[in-house]
Amino acid sequence: MLLSSLMRSRQLCVILAGTATLHFGLMSIGLPSWQCPIRHGLGVPCPGCGLSRATLELLHGHFDHALKIHAFAPIVVGVAGLILFTIVLPKSPRIRLVRIVDRIERRTGITIVLLGSFLVYWLIRLCFFTNEFYQFVL
Repeated sequence: MLLSSLMRSRQLCVILAGTATLHFGLMSIGLPSWQCPIRHGLGVPCPGCGLSRATLELLHGHFDHALKIHAFAPIVVGVAGLILFTIVLPKSPRIRLVRIVDRIERRTGITIVLLGSFLVYWLIRLCFFTNEFYQFVL
């Protein structure tokens, strides 16, 4: 499954964590980071638009504001924590953790459910809460 496959590669986890750290670090000190290519190319917010700012707000303890910007911020923080944990674990416990996550993903389909929910959440915001959505992502 998706998350467990990512967690199997410590090198990929390190690259992802390093890239995310750079992105959030730049944002934290007020410097520009990567812009959303979909929003800037097509003029339409992508499903993840606002997610970086929401995650930073959540990490700063501003839960209400974070959830107003993007409801999936807590999930991003949880997955990021799991990836960081995977990086620091020794090989044997890491393999056990990957197996557990793989079993959970296979039995529950949680990754597919979350990705589907992510897209539905985006469509609802885009179609029914357009003004609020654009207010938070612009």
